[in-house]
Amino acid sequence: MKPFFPSLTTTLFKSLSSSPPKPYLRTISSLAPLSHTSRFAPQQYLHLLDSCIDTEHLILGSQIHTRILISGLRDDSFLSAKLIALYSLCGDLKTSVSIFDEFPSCNVFLLNAMIRGYSSNGLYHEAVDLFHRKRKQGIKPDSYTFSCVLKACASISDLSQAKELHELAVECGFGSDLFVCNALICAYAKCGSLEDSSKVFDEMPQRDVVSWNSIISAYGFELEAVQKVKMMFRSGLKPDQVTIISILSSCSTTIVVREVHGYVLRMGFENTSVVQNGLISAYGTCSRVIEARRTFDSSSLKDRVTWNAMISVYAQNLLFEESMQLLRDMKLHGFDVDVVTYSGIISSFSQNDLSDKAITVFAELLSTGLKPDVVAIASVLPAISGLSCLNYCKEIHAHSLRHKLEPDRRVQNALVSVYSKHGEIQCAEQVFKATGDRDVISWSSMVVGYAQNQYFVEALNTFREMVRAKTEPNSITITSVLSACAGVSGLRLGKELHLWAIKNIFEDHSFVGAALIDMYAKCGRIVESRRMFDLVKDKNVVAYNVMIGAYAFHGQGENALEMFRTLEEPDHVSFIAALSACSHGGLVNEGMEIFNSLKNFTVSPREGHYALIMDLLARAGRLEEALDLIGTMPTKPSVEIWGVLLGASKVHNNLDIGVYTGAQILESKSVSSGYYVLLSNMLAECGRWQDVEVMREMMKEKGVKKCVGFSWIELDGVVHSFVAKGGAQYPEGDGLFFVLSILNEHMKEMRS
Repeated sequence: MKPFFPSLTTTLFKSLSSSPPKPYLRTISSLAPLSHTSRFAPQQYLHLLDSCIDTEHLILGSQIHTRILISGLRDDSFLSAKLIALYSLCGDLKTSVSIFDEFPSCNVFLLNAMIRGYSSNGLYHEAVDLFHRKRKQGIKPDSYTFSCVLKACASISDLSQAKELHELAVECGFGSDLFVCNALICAYAKCGSLEDSSKVFDEMPQRDVVSWNSIISAYGFELEAVQKVKMMFRSGLKPDQVTIISILSSCSTTIVVREVHGYVLRMGFENTSVVQNGLISAYGTCSRVIEARRTFDSSSLKDRVTWNAMISVYAQNLLFEESMQLLRDMKLHGFDVDVVTYSGIISSFSQNDLSDKAITVFAELLSTGLKPDVVAIASVLPAISGLSCLNYCKEIHAHSLRHKLEPDRRVQNALVSVYSKHGEIQCAEQVFKATGDRDVISWSSMVVGYAQNQYFVEALNTFREMVRAKTEPNSITITSVLSACAGVSGLRLGKELHLWAIKNIFEDHSFVGAALIDMYAKCGRIVESRRMFDLVKDKNVVAYNVMIGAYAFHGQGENALEMFRTLEEPDHVSFIAALSACSHGGLVNEGMEIFNSLKNFTVSPREGHYALIMDLLARAGRLEEALDLIGTMPTKPSVEIWGVLLGASKVHNNLDIGVYTGAQILESKSVSSGYYVLLSNMLAECGRWQDVEVMREMMKEKGVKKCVGFSWIELDGVVHSFVAKGGAQYPEGDGLFFVLSILNEHMKEMRS
C-alpha cells in the first residue's frame, strides 16, 4: 500500500532549525516515504505545524498529527494547541474539540487555542462560555486569553459581557496591558459604547499604532477621527496603512479625502492596492465620481477589489449605465466577475431605493450561472420589499434553504423584515424563531414587523424577551416599541422607555424624540407630548409633523395650524397632519386654504390629501362638493376615498350619493367588511330590506366576514387584550364575565 504521508528527512529538519521559508512545504511531496521507526523532536513538529497553519494544509497537518501520536507526544500541550489551531482554521472544529476535551489537564495555551478555534468558526457564545467555565475550574487567563475572548464578545455585540470581562481583566492584573486595552477599545466600539472605548483609550499608560487605529476606527465619524489622527501625530507616531483605511472609511467630505490622498502620495503608499481601493470608495462616498475614476485609472495595481470598488462608486451615485459598462470592461480585462461584484451593485441600488434596477442586476447574476451568496441575498431582499413582490421573496427564501444560506443571520434578518413589510407576519415569525444567534437587528426586525402590522401586544412581548436575553436595544427598537405603546396606550412602559432613552443618550435622536411625542399624545398626555417636543434640540420636519398630528388627535386644530404655519418647507406629511387637524376641528375654510396651497410648496397632491379634504367637506355636509372633487383627482379613486364619502352619506342621510359610492366600492371587489355593513345599515334605515338581503348574500358569496372587535387594558405593567365574544380565549375569562354579570345585576337594581 502506497504511503499517503511523504517522508520527512534529516536534511529537511536541519533546514527547519534556521527558520525555513514557507515554500519548503512544496518540496515535501517529492520526498521518499516516511519510515515508521522515525522519531523527531517536538520542536521540529512545531515548525511543521506552523507552516501547515500558515498555508492551511489540512492533509499534511493530519498526517503530522498521526506521527505525533505514534511518537508518544499526545500529552505535549504546545503540539496539541497547534493542532487545535490547525483543525479549527481548516473548518474541522469537531477534531479540535476532541483534542481539547481529551487532553489530560487543560492549561492556558490550550484554552487560548480553543477560544480562537470557536471564534474562527463563528461560535462566539461558545468561546465566551468556555472562558468562564475554565476560569471557574482554576485556569488563570493571560493577556492573550482576554484579547481572544474580547474579540468573540465584540462579534456578538454583548456590552454587558464586555464590561464583565473588563472587570475580570483588571482583577487579574491586565487592566493596563497594551494588548488587552486594544481589544477592549474594539469590543466596546462594536458593542456600541463609544464612551467606554474612549475611557479605556484615555487611561492607557502607553499606546502603539494599533491603539490609535482602534480608537480611530471606533469613532467612525469624520470630525472625531480627524482629531484623533492629529493627536496621533503629536504623540510621535505616524499613521500606517491601517490608519489610512480607517479614516477613509469615515470620510464624508471631499477636503478630508484629498488631504489623506496627499499624505498617501508623500508617504509612498500610492502603490498599495488596499489604499488605492479605499481612496476610490471614499471619493465615491463624497460623490466625487470623476476623482474616483481618475484614481482608478492611475492605479497600476488593479485587482478584482479595485474594479468592484469603482463599479460600486457608479452604483452608489445612481449611474446605472456606467456601472454596468464597467462590469463588462472588467470581463474584457480578464477579471472574473464574481458574486461580490454583483452584490456591491445590488446593495447600492437597494440602499438608494432603485429596487427595479437592483432586481435587474440580480437577474443578470443568475443568468451568468453564478450562485448568489449571503451578501447578494441579503442585499436583494430589501429591493424586493420596495417592489412589493412577495413571490420573489418566497423564491429567494427557497433558494436560501436549498443552498443552506438561510441559517445565516443576515439572511434571516432580511427575510423577517421583508415578510413583515408584505404583511406576512406568520412567515416572519417562523424565520425569527429559527434564528439561533439573535443580534440586536434580529430582535429589532421582529419588533418593527409586529408594530408595522399593528400587532402591538406581540411587539411589546418580543421586546421584553429581548431585554431578558440581555440584548441592548438600539434607536430603531425603541422607536418601534414606543409605537406599540402608543397603539395600546401603554403609558407606563412608554415612560420607562423614555427614562432609558435619557440614560442612553437616545432622547435627542430625531426618530426616538418623534416617537416619544407620538406616544404621549396617543396615551392622552398632550401636555407631556408638547414638553417632549420642546426638549428636542435639533427639530426636523418629522418632529413638527408628529406634534401637528398630536394636536389634531386631541382636537386642538388651532394649535396644530399655528405650528404648521411655522414650517418653512413642509413636506406631504405636514400637509396630511394639518388637513387632519382641520377635519377633526371642522375648520373647512382653513382646510381648503391649506389644500390649495400645496402647489406653492411644490408638493403634489396625493391620495391622502384628497381623502382628508373630502372628509372635511363631507363632515360639513358638503357632499356634492366632495363628489365633484373626486373628479379632479389625477388618479383613479381608491376604495378608501369612496369609503369616506359613503360614511358621510350615512351621517347626513343622503341615500343617492350613498348608493352611488357604495356601487363604486362593490365594483372594486373590496373584501373589507366595514363598507358592506355601512351600506347595509344605510339601506335598512331607509326600509330597503330587499336590498339588505342582497347585500348579506353578496357578503356570503365573497366570504366577507365582519371583523371582531377587541380592546386593551394595562395592569401591573402588562397589556391584556380582550376580544368581543371571546371569553374562552382569555385564561381568566369565566371569572371576569362572572364579575361582569354581578355588576350588571347591581346596575339593574340601582335603576329600579
